[in-house]
Amino acid sequence: MYETEADAELVTLASRGDRGAFAALMHRHSRAVYLYSWGLARQHGDAEDLTQEVFTTCWRRLADVRIVDSSALPWLLVTTRNLGSNLARKSREHLPLVEELVQARSEPEELRWVMAEVAKLSGTDQRIVHLCLVEGYGYADAARHLGLTTTAVAKRVERIRAGLRHAVRGEA
Repeated sequence: MYETEADAELVTLASRGDRGAFAALMHRHSRAVYLYSWGLARQHGDAEDLTQEVFTTCWRRLADVRIVDSSALPWLLVTTRNLGSNLARKSREHLPLVEELVQARSEPEELRWVMAEVAKLSGTDQRIVHLCLVEGYGYADAARHLGLTTTAVAKRVERIRAGLRHAVRGEA
C-alpha cells in the first residue's frame, strides 16, 4: 500500500499518526541505517540498539525530519551518527577504568599494582576485566561470550570497580 509513496508523504502521514506509513518508511531505510550503525558500533547488538534508537527518535521527532533529494535517509543517517557519538561517549564514561589502565601502561609500577589486584579476582571476573575493560567489549557481547546475562556482567564490573577504588584508597 505504501510502497509507491515518497518519503515526504510517508513522513507526513506518519506525523498524523499513520503507523503503517511509518512502518513503510522504516522498512525502506532500516537496512541502510543498520549498516551505518554497524560501521559505527562494530558490534551486532550495539548496531541493532542504535538502529532502534534512530527510528524511535524519528517517530518522536517526525516534525523535524528533513527530506533531502526526496529521501529521509540523509536525516536518518545524520541522526544515526549523532546517536552513535552519544553512545560512544556514554561507553567511555561508563568504562573510565580503560583510560586509567592505558595511562598506567606508561607507569609500570601502577600497572603492576592494577594487575596484582586483578589477579586476586575470580577467573570469571578476570575475564570480564579483560573483555570489557581492556578489549573494549560491550557488556552484552561479553555476556554472550561468557554465558552470563548482561545485567550480571554490568553488576560484576560495578563490583570490580568499587573493589579497585577501595584498594586505591587503602580501604579494607
